[in-house]
Amino acid sequence: MIRFEILLPLFYNDGRSVEAEKFVLTDDELVARFGATSTETVIVHG
Repeated sequence: MIRFEILLPLFYNDGRSVEAEKFVLTDDELVARFGATSTETVIVHG
C-alpha cells in the first residue's frame, strides 16, 4: 500500500482563513481522480 499525505493551509498569507468550500472542492477533486479519500482534521503547527 502507498500512502500520500496532502497538508492544506488553513490561512492565506495575509492572515485570512481559507474558505471551507475550498476544502470540500479539493476533496471532491481527489475522489473524482482517485476514487476515495480519508480525512483527518489534525492541525499541524510548525
